[in-house]
Amino acid sequence: MADDRELKEVMCTSYPEKVVNGTKRDDRDPLEIKVYKKRWIILALFITYTALSTFQWIQYSIITNIISRYYNVSSLAVDWTAMTFMAYYVVLIFPMTYIIDRLGFRWSNIFGCGLSCLGSWIKVFSVNPDRFYVTFIGQSCVAAMQTIVLTLPGRLAAQWFDASEVSTATSLSIFGNQLGIALSFLFTPMIVKNHKDLDDIGNNLSQLFWAVAIVITITFLLVILLFEDDPKLPPSTTRALQKLNQMETKEGFVEPMKRLFKNKYYLLLCNTYGLNVGVLNAVATLLNQIYLAHFKNGEEDAGRIGLAMIITGMLGSVSFGVILDKTHKFKETTVIVYFLSLCGEIFFAVFTCLEMKWMVYLSAIFLGYFMAGYVALGYEICAEYTYPESEGMAAGILNVTNNAYGIVLVLIMGKLLEMYGDIPVHIGLCTALLVGLIMTVLTKDVQRRQDAKKGAEYKEVRQTEKKNESNGLETN
Repeated sequence: MADDRELKEVMCTSYPEKVVNGTKRDDRDPLEIKVYKKRWIILALFITYTALSTFQWIQYSIITNIISRYYNVSSLAVDWTAMTFMAYYVVLIFPMTYIIDRLGFRWSNIFGCGLSCLGSWIKVFSVNPDRFYVTFIGQSCVAAMQTIVLTLPGRLAAQWFDASEVSTATSLSIFGNQLGIALSFLFTPMIVKNHKDLDDIGNNLSQLFWAVAIVITITFLLVILLFEDDPKLPPSTTRALQKLNQMETKEGFVEPMKRLFKNKYYLLLCNTYGLNVGVLNAVATLLNQIYLAHFKNGEEDAGRIGLAMIITGMLGSVSFGVILDKTHKFKETTVIVYFLSLCGEIFFAVFTCLEMKWMVYLSAIFLGYFMAGYVALGYEICAEYTYPESEGMAAGILNVTNNAYGIVLVLIMGKLLEMYGDIPVHIGLCTALLVGLIMTVLTKDVQRRQDAKKGAEYKEVRQTEKKNESNGLETN
């Protein structure tokens, strides 16, 4: 009942009076919409610079044994190069959400891409066995940028894409994150070899850092030149309603935050999403160590397995986005994907322990398609549960949980791996997914955004009917 009441309040603002607070409105239909071709340029740039940034998330962890030897640090210290992305997100999300709300879409992206560019150049100067602290500083800059990027896929899709394209656009926005991780899994072990001579390892690292820094600098310049805020007209009626609601209420940062924390379905989603993506983060971070426990000198194989997981995950994200756009079966799709993610983790654990390399590859492909593909589903369900709240704010809090769960799982599983081997790690990760699956099954199917769209369409039909009736009376 509370959700219906809030939806009615939103609908009441969809046709405001001609004069609000003493200011005259123009005669333009408040629900006038237009889809701009430039949306594809904005999306392509977003995918590119997020890919270059997330490339750096896993580039140390996937060659943990090499980095640990080159810089003479523990494997835990190398794990922290990946966990910084999660830790900074948890620490910075609330101040960054406030800043994003003030900066707007364009300057938020410029700021985020600029931070990533700065961090990439700092890492160029970290190539020396006694400069691990320098590489950590550079990694921290790129990690801080993630606080901005992870909140924007849903917002980009809502601001620029038609309602029939929103789920697909969201999944494509996340595609950039996954593409970067996939490329890092592939190229980092290929470029940085486990040479006996540390100078040779340093040369490989230098080649890697210079390449990333140059490409992201070019992308940064394009973001400055081509990125825009909102289009002049909203692309869908749901976006128009959302903008009108925000204009009428003129709320700050605190009130929407309070409503989100009172939304029980959203809070439940935060935990189910957090467990699933947290397990994915733990698998990616510890993959090198888990694989090498069974396959000696398998750095490149571990990278290729990670690549297979993420590539199929990208396909999963896009295909699930299309499915949601076509069917709107949000809960059914989520439960199935979550269950198959658990199955994939079980298969991966069994075949890794049995040391059947080709089956490890196949199970990683299966696992990646559903577990990494689930990321886009989480964003879309988040938008449905929290409409008409800001997508950026809702997604920001959503990602706090997966990063918090990710840190906890990496620390616990890393310690278990060090002390008892990888079997307890696999059991722990499967248990986390099982808990998440049970919570997902118990969650109610709420579709507030879809209800708002249907309500807007109904009002438009009723207004058309009234106009036709009045025209008929005038003719008579």
